Amino acid sequence: MSEVMTAPEPVAAVTRKCVFEEVFDANFIELIALAPRNPHVRALILKLTGKLPPPECATFAQLKDWVELNCEKRARPFASGAGQHSQEGGIVVNVDFSETEYGRANYSVRRHGSESFRIGAEDLMTMVRTAIDDGDGLDEVVEAVAGKIDDDAWSQCDPSMDDSGDHDYSEHEESETGDSTTECSRNDIRAAVLAFVRERHPELAAEL
Repeated sequence: MSEVMTAPEPVAAVTRKCVFEEVFDANFIELIALAPRNPHVRALILKLTGKLPPPECATFAQLKDWVELNCEKRARPFASGAGQHSQEGGIVVNVDFSETEYGRANYSVRRHGSESFRIGAEDLMTMVRTAIDDGDGLDEVVEAVAGKIDDDAWSQCDPSMDDSGDHDYSEHEESETGDSTTECSRNDIRAAVLAFVRERHPELAAEL
C-alpha cells in the first residue's frame, strides 16, 4: 500500500513590530555596528526603546533582529504649533531636547532637536484642580506642566537629534555615559493653559 504524501505545514511568518532604520538614526546605527556589545550602546537602546537587549544578542545582526521583533517605534504626539491645544483635548508644547553622548574613546558630541509634546485634557485638569484645591494659581500649574515635560518628554517623544559640532576628544570621567536635558517656554505653557481653561472650563479661569 502506497503512503499518502501530505504537504508540510506552512511556516508562520515572523511578525516584526518595527523597522530598525525607523527606530534609530543613521549615526546611532553606525555606532551599534561598530560596538554591538558596548554597555553604553545597549543603555542607549534601552533609553530609546524601553527594552534592554539580552546578553545573547552579541552581533549587529542579532541586535537588529531583536529590536525589530521586540520593540515598537514610539508614536509621535499630534503635531501642532507651540502652545496650541488640539481638537483631541489638552495642550501641545514645543520642547527643545539636547544631549551629550560620551564615548569610550574619550570623545563627546552634543546633539539638539525639538518636538511637540502633548499634555492630555485629563492630566491637565488634574493639575489645574490640584492647584486650585491647594490655594495655588497659574504659576504652579505652569510648573507642574513643565515638570511633566521634564519627566516624560524623552520617553514619549522621538526628536530628530542633530550633531551641533565636531567630536570633542578631551578627557572625561570614566563613569560618564551621557546626559540629556529638555527646555520649554513657560510663556507658551502659560498661554496654552489659559486658552484651554477659558474655552473648556471658564468657571475655573477666575480661580487661577
